[in-house]
Amino acid sequence: MLPYREIIFRMVASLVVGLIIGYERSRHQKPAGLRTYALVCIGSALFMIISAYGLQAVPNLSFLSADSFRMDPGRVAAQIVTGIGFLGAGVIWKDRGTVRGLTTAANLWVTAGMGMALGLGLYFLTLVSVVCIFIALYSTPALCRLGLLKYRDEDRQKKIIIDNY
Repeated sequence: MLPYREIIFRMVASLVVGLIIGYERSRHQKPAGLRTYALVCIGSALFMIISAYGLQAVPNLSFLSADSFRMDPGRVAAQIVTGIGFLGAGVIWKDRGTVRGLTTAANLWVTAGMGMALGLGLYFLTLVSVVCIFIALYSTPALCRLGLLKYRDEDRQKKIIIDNY
């Protein structure tokens, strides 16, 4: 089992990472915000810690021989990915020919991955992931300002739709 200090560090790190990503999404008034991202990251870290380290500490499993019991953290990881896929599907909406929430769904998915990495103690991977996420999230506005990418003005689009009704 992991030392308590390491468990606390991993869980607090997952809280902080979830809050950082969630803050950015909340600031832009997206469907999932601070609490959702923090909980996804914390939950993923928790499940990975249990999967990778927690089963060793369960006293009732000590009667099993090494041949009859095999831990496989990858099984839990696969189920986290699947479960977050369902959560992400809940934030995707189709409205009048426009699909919304894809970025939020993808962001929830990658936040779960960072929680899994933190649960396994992969801190540098998580740090690099956070940087990459912010580059991905802020690249579109930057490219639009440079004139390299064009997106229709969503506020103007909403005003036109409202005015037409």
